Amino acid sequence: MRGYLWLAAVVLLLTPSFFLPPVPIDETRYLAVAWNMHLSGHWLVPMLDGMPYPDKPPLLFWLINLSWMVTGVHALSARLLEVVLALVSLPLLAVLGRGLGATDEAVRRAQWLWLGSVALAGFAGGIMFDMLLTLCTLCAWLGILALARGQMRKGVAILAGALALGILAKGPVGLLVGALPALLAPWWYPSVKSYAGRYALAVAVSLLLAVALALAWALPAAHAGGAAYADAIFLRQTVGRLASSFAHAHGWWWYLPLLPALLLPWPLALARGERALGPGSSLLDRFATAAFVPAFLAFCAISGKQPHYLLPLLPALMLVAGARLADGRWRVVGWRMGLVLALFPVGFLVASHLLHVSAGIAAVGGAVVTAVLALAFLRRGRRSVPVEAAALAMIAAVGLAKLAFVAMLGPRYDVTSVSQRIAHAQRAGVPLVLAGRQNGMYTFAGRLTQAIPSAIGQAQIAAWAAAHPEGWVISSHSRSDYAAEPLYTQPFGGRHDISIWRAGDIADEAMRAAAKAPAAPEDDGEP
Repeated sequence: MRGYLWLAAVVLLLTPSFFLPPVPIDETRYLAVAWNMHLSGHWLVPMLDGMPYPDKPPLLFWLINLSWMVTGVHALSARLLEVVLALVSLPLLAVLGRGLGATDEAVRRAQWLWLGSVALAGFAGGIMFDMLLTLCTLCAWLGILALARGQMRKGVAILAGALALGILAKGPVGLLVGALPALLAPWWYPSVKSYAGRYALAVAVSLLLAVALALAWALPAAHAGGAAYADAIFLRQTVGRLASSFAHAHGWWWYLPLLPALLLPWPLALARGERALGPGSSLLDRFATAAFVPAFLAFCAISGKQPHYLLPLLPALMLVAGARLADGRWRVVGWRMGLVLALFPVGFLVASHLLHVSAGIAAVGGAVVTAVLALAFLRRGRRSVPVEAAALAMIAAVGLAKLAFVAMLGPRYDVTSVSQRIAHAQRAGVPLVLAGRQNGMYTFAGRLTQAIPSAIGQAQIAAWAAAHPEGWVISSHSRSDYAAEPLYTQPFGGRHDISIWRAGDIADEAMRAAAKAPAAPEDDGEP
């Protein structure tokens, strides 16, 4: 029976991937970088439409290209790769849990808690770097555990390799989330004190090897990418994000309400079990504290914040909760789980009303299914329910929410049609320019083989339009909206449209707009 439950979970996680288009602006940008790598055959320096792309290291782009060697070039391949990364975290979580003294039952329940969380179910299949970093972090923690046990050679090899891959996955933050428990080992594994010198040396060697392995890519890439690229990967993407983020900056408190939301349904669905008092602090509890608390505080202090940045830290919490479920200190309560699920049908209907879009069959169907699931759990009242049932229901609800997004807002975020028009024009030799900064939004969907130049501000747009009257001006910015009839337009995001104008039709209007206001950088078009 358990095998069927695992299979059901995999199917539920995979299904939304077949329907979701790449979502601007991040997913389309990352696919553009991977496509440029595929097109050029050069894997050393990630490129975005002719320019080095320093914002992210290359590991995920390498993996996407490896998957394309098997499947051909598809966005679906990248999504399925991300689901596979999420699933691979489950056996790693099990190995870590058993190494920390958790029983098989505790490990199994921790895996279901992780599977059924909004964090995993929501971000599985999302084309991003954090699930990959989560795997690297789990491997790094396994290396630290081996070092704490005195297995120095094994620990150094695992820790150094995992930290190096973490850096190549998402930069120096890989060291932050992966290595911090090593510094607190004398507290969570007191036996380390008896061989503290050897342990400290092994940790230092691991860190040095990890940095050396990462530099084996970074130094040649910096040389090939040029001075600006080198400055970006060594300084701007580290010190800049720590001190004053140039993207996604939020206050220190921002993660405090977000953390329980990522852990849903469990903060609401779990309650005290029959065994109210547990044993004293265990190895697992102490390790999870060392792995989560310092890194979480560091994330709170760092300027740039996004919900998925916390993903690598959450498996430690799942192990603690799994152990408490297994020994009866915690349990999943029926009415509590039903209450969480009841939020979904209400959310579908409220979202369709607020966004002024038709709910559609998928959204209405999702509301009905989640309402039935909620009712089934509510009928259990105060009785306990299996964690597997709760997790599967949550995965289904999150998957239905994704499908509802496709039904209600998918056309506003699907740039396939406009990208194919742009690609056809590019092949026909039509001059093209983007009004605003380059973000690769049309590159992958259109399989563009040449970069589209950018024009920042009305003065640049006007000058380009005057020089290329038969060309096309492409914009997704409200500040580049012209009275002339566009050649093509489609809704985009929640704020404005994507439009294409014949350059000669807007040249005079752009010139007048430029005369009224000095040229100013436009935003990046992020919806």
